[in-house]
Amino acid sequence: MARTISQLQPAVNGTTERLQGRDAQKANFSAGQALAGVIRTTLGPSGMDKMLVTSQGKVIVTNDGASILDRMEIDHPAAKMVMQVAETQADATGDGTTTAVILTCELLGAAEALIDQGLHPTTIADGYRLAAERVLETLENEAIEIDAHNPDRLQDIVRTVITGKWEGADAQLLAEIAVEAVQAIEHNGTVDRRNITNQAVAGGGYRDSEVIDGLVIDLESSSTSIVAPEAELPRQIEDATIALVDDQLTIETVDGLGTVSLDTPEQRQAFLDYEDEVYEEYVATIADAGADVVFCQKSIDDPIRYLLARENIIAVERTRKDELIKLGHATGARYVGTVDQLTAMDTGHAGLVERRSVGNRELAIVSECLNSKQVSILLRGGTKHINEEMKRVLDDCLDALTLAIETQVVLPGGGAAEVMLAEDLRKHAEGISGREQLAIEAFGDALETLPRTLAKNAGMDPIDALVDVRRRQHEGNVTIGLDIRNGDIGDMVTTGVLEPLAIKQRAVTNAYEAATMLIRIDDIIAAAPETDTGEDEEEDSDTLHAATGGYPWSIGHSMGGHGHAH
Repeated sequence: MARTISQLQPAVNGTTERLQGRDAQKANFSAGQALAGVIRTTLGPSGMDKMLVTSQGKVIVTNDGASILDRMEIDHPAAKMVMQVAETQADATGDGTTTAVILTCELLGAAEALIDQGLHPTTIADGYRLAAERVLETLENEAIEIDAHNPDRLQDIVRTVITGKWEGADAQLLAEIAVEAVQAIEHNGTVDRRNITNQAVAGGGYRDSEVIDGLVIDLESSSTSIVAPEAELPRQIEDATIALVDDQLTIETVDGLGTVSLDTPEQRQAFLDYEDEVYEEYVATIADAGADVVFCQKSIDDPIRYLLARENIIAVERTRKDELIKLGHATGARYVGTVDQLTAMDTGHAGLVERRSVGNRELAIVSECLNSKQVSILLRGGTKHINEEMKRVLDDCLDALTLAIETQVVLPGGGAAEVMLAEDLRKHAEGISGREQLAIEAFGDALETLPRTLAKNAGMDPIDALVDVRRRQHEGNVTIGLDIRNGDIGDMVTTGVLEPLAIKQRAVTNAYEAATMLIRIDDIIAAAPETDTGEDEEEDSDTLHAATGGYPWSIGHSMGGHGHAH
């Protein structure tokens, strides 16, 4: 097993630790491969889940590579660089993180074998560069154009993302919801994700999920249920006037002043009269602006809510800043710094504002806004954990749809693209006279690791499956790949297994850049550990402490409990 940084030989001055030459390279390669081993079995529609157990006992079950790596605290510097591949991939495309990490680590493993054969790391890096350039060029040429307005084709793309993360009819429902939401906000071939709001409410079923034309605001922290005895707030307001206040509706006090000293009953009454006067001025200002609903970013005092309710004005407190901004875009309202700045010119309008009880939540739905493409996705799941996973999967779907609509080009999935690229690289390598030829061929072999892993995770024979795909592609159909759903080989375009071109491009680019950077490292120098002060640092309850050089991972398969892997 590769040594960790804490096991490096002391440097000359005794304050740093150092690992050189092949030892440094082997340590880096082993670290990357160990990290890939954690998420390799999650790849594909039949991939397994991982159970993450934090030091606080919190249990998280997921098969998303980015989510798994994000919850691990990596100690090895090379493994941290590989983990950044997943972060970059997730930020850029939202999907393909497991593919990018596995490809990175396969390139490192291939480089280790080439170094053992006598190739110089610079030669390998040059060969990988030539291979990556060829792959990106081939991907552009082999990409398939689609009709971005065809909902059936868009659902094929979404199902490719969902399969393995959500199953059966529930996956189909999520696909339909994602496509409906994206098509509702698409404009001239562009998708502004800021126009989609996700709200998840536990305690329901998948079938209760829906796309709502408008903006959904969670009123759980609001006190709109406190109303005047003689007036009940309306459940619906048509042609509503909206006011936005970026402040709190309360009596201003001197900072640090906790008490007020009163010498006489008259002073107490005067103080109460002052409070009433301020509250009434607040309410009068809001009412004079014609507002039917006021959204406030901070708290609202109970007397003000009481007085507003008496005027049939719905008051929503602690509205998030991003929700205020979305409300402004949707309704045309301008949020003001303080309530005394509010005028009728600052208000906006919505065709309908509805208060709806969903599960144990009270929601405000602002809809029928002119010139607004704001939509909200209301997800219902049985537990909080399921809701969080649904939101994560849905975000991946929305990212893939955005790429597909804006680029209008896709690739066949199921390993078809990787097999095609590997064969093309082998032919391309024949025209390279230098030693880089070996690195180009190794790049192709690394690509074919992905369909082999897909087949293995699906219970298929990886060798037979790969040979069959190669044979049928050699006959002229490069869209042949692994039909994991049916456990067979098939045409990925016909079966609807498609992924946006940008996801594969980014995965190849990220993997190549990270691998070549690590390949060229032949010296690791690290500061010596600091003396233990005896003070314990507080650990993040959502973080798993892990490293790739001998430290245990608190990770296990969800199918078999949780355990430790070294």
